[in-house]
Amino acid sequence: MKTIVIFYSDKNSSYADEKAFDGKSSRDLSLAWAKELDLPFFTVKSATMKELFFDIHAICQNEKAENVVFSYDDLPFLNVPLTKTLIASHEEYKSEYSYADGYPYGLSPEVLNAGTVGILAGLCDSTFAEEGGRAVIRTGIFDFIKKDINSFEVNSVIANDDWRLFRFSFDCGKKENFIACTRLFEALKKEPCESADKISEIAAGIPGILKTVPGFYEIQIAKKVGSEELYSPYSKFWKEKFGENVIFGAGEGAGTGAEKKSAAKDDFMPFEKVAELVEKIASFSENAVISLSAWGEPLYHPDFVKIVEKILSYKGLSVFFETDGLFVTDELCAALKNAVEKAEERTNGWQKVMVAVKLDSVTEETYKKIHKIGGGENAIPNPTPNACLNTAAASVAKLYASLGPCVYPQFVRMEENEAELEQFFRFWNEKSNPSGGNLIIQKYNSYCGVLPDKKTADLSPIDRNVCWHLRRDMTILLNGDVPLCRCQGLNPVGNAFTEPLEQIWQKFDNEIENQLKNTYCEKCRNCDEYYTFNF
Repeated sequence: MKTIVIFYSDKNSSYADEKAFDGKSSRDLSLAWAKELDLPFFTVKSATMKELFFDIHAICQNEKAENVVFSYDDLPFLNVPLTKTLIASHEEYKSEYSYADGYPYGLSPEVLNAGTVGILAGLCDSTFAEEGGRAVIRTGIFDFIKKDINSFEVNSVIANDDWRLFRFSFDCGKKENFIACTRLFEALKKEPCESADKISEIAAGIPGILKTVPGFYEIQIAKKVGSEELYSPYSKFWKEKFGENVIFGAGEGAGTGAEKKSAAKDDFMPFEKVAELVEKIASFSENAVISLSAWGEPLYHPDFVKIVEKILSYKGLSVFFETDGLFVTDELCAALKNAVEKAEERTNGWQKVMVAVKLDSVTEETYKKIHKIGGGENAIPNPTPNACLNTAAASVAKLYASLGPCVYPQFVRMEENEAELEQFFRFWNEKSNPSGGNLIIQKYNSYCGVLPDKKTADLSPIDRNVCWHLRRDMTILLNGDVPLCRCQGLNPVGNAFTEPLEQIWQKFDNEIENQLKNTYCEKCRNCDEYYTFNF
C-alpha cells in the first residue's frame, strides 16, 4: 500500500523561512520529518480548496498512491512516532480520513485515502461548490469532511490528555505562533523527548508559550454611553475615578450628528492618538482584532469611520465593535460598506469588520429594565431619545444590509432576561431574519464582584486554567492607560501613549506565572471570566 506525503506551501506563512531553529527553518524541519518517515514527498501551492483536492488527486494518480499524508510545510514539530501511529491506524481500519484528536495543531498531519480525495474534489463541482471556491485554510480538509461526516470512514488517534483547551498552534504562519514555536524549541533542547503527549505537557507549563503577543485589543475611543446596562460597571468605575457622569443627557440624542459636533473635546480619544495606537499594534502583534468598545459608545466618535479605515489599512487587523445601535444611520452604513469594500482581504483569519448590537431581550419591558431606561430606582435621569428595543433591532437590519453576515444581535444572559433566551435564539437564529441567522449569547460577568451575581448557570470548568484575557487581550482606555484587564477596572499598569506596547505587555507576566502555580490576586481569585475567549 503506497503512501506519499504532500505538503501545502502557504504564501501567507510569514515566518516559514526564518532560520530560527538552530539555523534551520520550519520548512527545513518539516522536510526532515518527511525524510525520517522514508516516504516520497511533494509540494502544492493551490489557491482554493477545489484546486487543492484536484492537485492532490492528480499526484496520487501519477504516483499510484493509495494514501496521502497531508500537512502544511511550516510545522517544525511534526512528530514522527505520532505520525507512524496515525498511518498504521489509518491502514488497519481502512479509513478514508484519519487525524490526531486532542493534540496541539502542528504535531501531526492528516491522512486521507486517495479515493476519498477524488470524492472531495468531485463535491467541489456539485454539493460543495461554494466551499470549494474558498481559499485554503489549515482546517479546510476537516471542515469539508464535517459537512457530511457520516458519509466517510473517519478514524482518530486520541491524545492521553485533551490539549485543545490551550488552543496551541505550533506553526510559523503568524507571529504569535512563531514565537511559541521558538520558545518550545528552546525548551525541548533542554528536555528532549519524542512523545507528542510529553511535548504538549511541556508546552502547557511554559509562560512564554501560553502568552506571546496580544491577539485582541480593546480601545476606548469614546467616553459617553446612551444608557448603561445592568451588566456594565462602567459608569461606576468612571465616577469613582474621575467624578464624572458618562450617560448622555436628554439633549444628546442619537441619530442627528449634532450632538457629536457639540461634544466636549475630551469625550473622545483623538483620531491621531487612535492612529498611533493602530500603527503600534500592527507592528507589535501583526495579526489582531481591534475592538473599539472597551467602554463608551464607539459610534459617538465623530471620526469613527476614519478609524475603521485606518485599522483596515493593515491586512492583519480586523475591527470589532459593540453598539447600542442608536447611532446607526443610513449614512454610517454606507460609509462602513465603502470602507470594507476598499479594504484587502484579511490575513488574520477573521472578517474585516464584526459588529455586536446589544439587544438583550425580546420585549420592550425587559429591554428598558436591563438598559435602565424609564422609571424605577435604576433608571438613568435623562435617557437618550429613541432608546428602545425597536430602534436597536432596526439597526441590525441596516448594518446587515450594508455589511452582510458580520452583524450579531447580542444577548447577555442574566436573571432579568433568562425567560426570553429561547425566544431570542429562535427568532435571530432563523436565516430569514435581519441578522441572517447570526447571534451572540454572552455569559454574565460580575466584574470580580463589583456587580451583583446575576448569572443563571455556572459554566466554569472543573479545573481552572490560566486566564485567557491575561494571555491574549490588552485594554487601552481613553487617556492611554492600560489596566491588567477590563475586569480590574480603570487602574493602570502602564500607558500606551507613553510606553512601548511590548514593555506594558511584559507587566502581565507575573500574574501568568502566579496562575500557573494556582496563586491569584484578590481580583482574579473572584473572577469568573478566566475561561472565556475573545477571538
